[in-house]
Amino acid sequence: MTSYRRAPVSSENPTVVDGLEINETKDGLIVYESQRDRVHYLNATAAVVFTLCDGTMDASAIADAVGKAYELDNAPTADVDVCLGQLRDEGLLR
Repeated sequence: MTSYRRAPVSSENPTVVDGLEINETKDGLIVYESQRDRVHYLNATAAVVFTLCDGTMDASAIADAVGKAYELDNAPTADVDVCLGQLRDEGLLR
């Protein structure tokens, strides 16, 4: 199992970093960082979270939106926090 160092999830509104090449696939996103020559494969759920990181919502609002998108009874707050932490650790969010 892969272990991730989790960046603290702040109350700030996460935003996708500039300069990424983002390509949609049938099951998620492929994100290319040309500065570090790195490719990231995001599954469908991570792609939804990533796409919602437009600077207008905090982590709680993103979790609410994900819950609504997947018609969940409760917002997946803990899962979204982990996903946001991983995306930040990978340098895809600021």
